[in-house]
This record gives sequence, C-alpha cells and structure tokens, in this order.
Amino acid sequence: MTAMDMLDLAVEPPPGGKVLHASDRATIIWGDCRDPQIIASVPRGYGLLATDPPYGIGYRSNWSKQFDQLAGDDGSVDWPAVLGEWVGPDGTQSVGMADKRHVMVFGYDADTLAQPLRLSATIELIWDKVIPGSGDVASVWATSHEPITFGVHFKRPSDRNAGRGALTARLRRGSVIRWPRPSGVLRHPTEKPWQVMAQLIESSSVFGDLVVDPCAGSGSTGVAAVLEGRRCFLVEYKREFAELAVRRVQAAERLAAQMEAA
Repeated sequence: MTAMDMLDLAVEPPPGGKVLHASDRATIIWGDCRDPQIIASVPRGYGLLATDPPYGIGYRSNWSKQFDQLAGDDGSVDWPAVLGEWVGPDGTQSVGMADKRHVMVFGYDADTLAQPLRLSATIELIWDKVIPGSGDVASVWATSHEPITFGVHFKRPSDRNAGRGALTARLRRGSVIRWPRPSGVLRHPTEKPWQVMAQLIESSSVFGDLVVDPCAGSGSTGVAAVLEGRRCFLVEYKREFAELAVRRVQAAERLAAQMEAA
C-alpha cells in the first residue's frame, strides 16, 4: 500500500464493514466486530472461535512508541460480552458457533469468559514466547508468556452445569505451547506466530471447518486456518492491519493451492 493509498483511507470502517477479500477459503472484513450487522453475517454453526481481543497491552508496555494504541484497548470495552454475541447470546440454540465446539481466547481467564461465552471444561493454556518481551518496563520481570483460555461452548445450561466437554479435544497434548514470539521489525503490536495458532486450530477442528476471529489483527489466525485446510472468517478494525491480513492470507491460499495440486 502506498502513502497516497493511505491518505484515501477512512479512519473508521463503515457500518456493516467492508469485505476486503472473499474466496472459498477466507473472508476478511474491515469493520468493527461489535457491529450487529457484521455479527449477523457470520455463518451459523461455525466450528472454532480463536481470537486475541485487546486486554490492556497498550498501557502496560512501551510498544506505543512504534504503534498507535489498539482500538478498545483502554478498558472501555467489555470484550467477554462482545465475544458472547459471536458465540451466540444466552438462550439461542442455532445462532453463532455450533454446539459443543471449542473457544480459544488470549488474555482472559476462564472465570471471566465462562458465563458470557457459555463455556464448560475450561482450562488455561500457556503460550511460552521463549524470547521475553518488553512488557511492563517498570517491572523487574520481563513477560515471556501469554495465557489462553480454552473452553467448550454448550448451548444448554444443563450441559454446562454437568461439566460436560472434558474429552472433546481431538488431539490431547500439553497445556504449554512453546514457540518464539515475532522479533525484529513488528507488523502488529500483539502479533501471534501463525505456528502457535496452527497448533490450536489443528487440535480443535477438522478439515473444512470454519475458524472465526473477530479481532484478527495481522491475520495469523487466518494464515494458520488456510494452511491447516480450514476456512476462516476474519474481522479487523484498523484498515492498515486488515490490509496486511489480506496479503498474508492470500499468500497462504496460494501455498495451500500448490500443496493440494502436488
């Protein structure tokens, strides 16, 4: 994208968002994931919610020297409630993601997410970043991990109350995922390696499943989904990052097509 292109871009996405990319493998929307029109456009019965919503990184670290603070990263947005709309509001049976499917959310604990996302069989996973980040520069300890809440979405309260879903993982593995965080020139302040997302996606979905990320950032979830033989539905608020997600996912689509043709 050229500097002239950037001058022509609106600061905020339009109501209902704007589809920047649509194929049989991926849909990428520049939009606000709180927008009811966008939420209503998500195909019903999708297979996996994997996302990294803002949770205060902006005012805890010093990356703001390179990036603007992320929208919704100031504590003003109830992100668990927003994600609750994406899995389907309480009382609905056919809206949102399919029953008994998995949720992976970075940065929030299970106690915070269980009720709004209607989760059972929750557990905390850890992404070991290997390379410590700058984190809170006022602390003597450098943050080198991020928590990920895993849970099974159940439409019926009786299933959640019974604690069902403990044996639904397709591939049982350890709760610590070890992969180096991106280093050098960063494309996004909280960029996740696609290899980390691929491990989450591979263990909680099957070929052809639709993976949804309402806070897509640089598009790592989409890249991983495509390379793992899944489909993706991504929404990103900032146009710059949405465009980046398009480029990365399109590259993954080309690679996936080559692998299928081999």
